[in-house]
Amino acid sequence: MNRADTACCFSIKITQFRAVCPYFSDDEAWRLWGQEGRINLDVEYKPLLAFLPAMQRRRLGIAARLAFDAAWPLVEQYSNIPLVFVSHDGELNRSFELWLALLREGTVSPTSFGLSVHNALPGQWSMLRGDMSENTALSVCCDGLETALAEAYVLLGEGHSRVLVVVADDPLRKEYPVVATRAPFAYAMAMMVEEGNEYVFSMLPAAPKAKSDLPVYEGALDWLKFLHSDAEEHIQDYGIRRWLWQKK
Repeated sequence: MNRADTACCFSIKITQFRAVCPYFSDDEAWRLWGQEGRINLDVEYKPLLAFLPAMQRRRLGIAARLAFDAAWPLVEQYSNIPLVFVSHDGELNRSFELWLALLREGTVSPTSFGLSVHNALPGQWSMLRGDMSENTALSVCCDGLETALAEAYVLLGEGHSRVLVVVADDPLRKEYPVVATRAPFAYAMAMMVEEGNEYVFSMLPAAPKAKSDLPVYEGALDWLKFLHSDAEEHIQDYGIRRWLWQKK
């Protein structure tokens, strides 16, 4: 493909990655899920987060717990790693709980409110890691994975040797009867990104879509399927934007 035909094109190398969800955390389970859709809903995976103080563990929501569990093992041998965090849902369920508490009690927990903002997780990460490196919290309509990787690519171009990218989502709970696109389950994926040509990402012109279609946003889950497949390229169609993923 001619790069001039794309709105954005960049290449990176992923040296480490780890993904977790409430049902499994090991690479083989992700492979089976990606290739066969196999998932045992009766099995529950709970991140222990033994590396965090008990008080901090209790405060973290589902997405934050999964994000810490996915990312922490990747940085144990490093210090001062820039972080790019992206989430579509953020702490959406915590925000809904705050609204209910406000309606019932007329007040909300300051701690819970502080942890509901979109950049709360990178802030907690920075404090608990003692890492004062640059961090970025992104909220993107659909193609959060690609946008986060593009941000990491820019940081690498500014001289950083590696960047930690974390994608995490906890979809709105089904008991809230609102029209919303929901990921199939909560998940988090962390990647250590360096300069290289292992993977190429190219933004393509959008294809026509029916207005009634709700675009998917959980591109990180489709990325895991692609990662565990034999395919050398894949087009990820979000409706308003399309991306070509390529393995080199």
